[in-house]
Amino acid sequence: MEKNKTGKYLKYAVGEIILVVIGILIALSINNWNENLKNKKLETSYLKRIYEDLDNDLLQFERTIKLAQERNKRVLFLEQAIKHSQLVNKSSDYFVKSIVYANYTYRPAISNHSFEELKSSGRLELINNEDLRVSIAKYYDLEFNYSQFDFIREDVQLKYNEYSRGILNQEQLNWVITTYNLPDSLSNISKKELDDIYQRFLSKKEFHSILPQVFESKYSTIEAMNDSNKEAEKLKGEIQDELNIISNVKK
Repeated sequence: MEKNKTGKYLKYAVGEIILVVIGILIALSINNWNENLKNKKLETSYLKRIYEDLDNDLLQFERTIKLAQERNKRVLFLEQAIKHSQLVNKSSDYFVKSIVYANYTYRPAISNHSFEELKSSGRLELINNEDLRVSIAKYYDLEFNYSQFDFIREDVQLKYNEYSRGILNQEQLNWVITTYNLPDSLSNISKKELDDIYQRFLSKKEFHSILPQVFESKYSTIEAMNDSNKEAEKLKGEIQDELNIISNVKK
């Protein structure tokens, strides 16, 4: 009798242990499922944010390319004006404004807030697709690669500003700045003033010598922005493909 009771107690105890273990396994499974679901939502959120950042980058790249192209047109005009004074008389407003604006440099910073947040929080592994993770990291390395050449652009800009100093007086500079977004008009600059500006322009040999470097600097910017544009479009496609896969898995 005692042996039968002991056997029953053992079976009962083992059964209880098995039920407890099963309960623990189910709880762990549910917890893991919830954690995976939470991570998948976070992954989707970050991918969508990076996608939106890329859209903003593409707009900035396009704007930079257009500005650089316009400024290189001004550089070429100034180079031609050295030998052809009739261009100055024909397009006097464009000539005067080009002296100021031909060298303006603009290179947008890549929108990396979402990526930096993802990286600094240690959640980069949330992006399950390893190839996509590498592509994203590679794209955001572009900012570092381009920034290494900023000192060259800055050097050219400083020299341009130095060599162009004195071609326009302060009043004329103020006029150019205040009328930049207005229809071209030289009502405040007389023919005599224009002739004086042109003569000062001709005398600035150092200024003439920096113009090819300015053109090359803008051309390099255009090439870099075109490359960035391609990389951004490519990464957008990869992210969209991944978002489609995640969406289909949920269904």
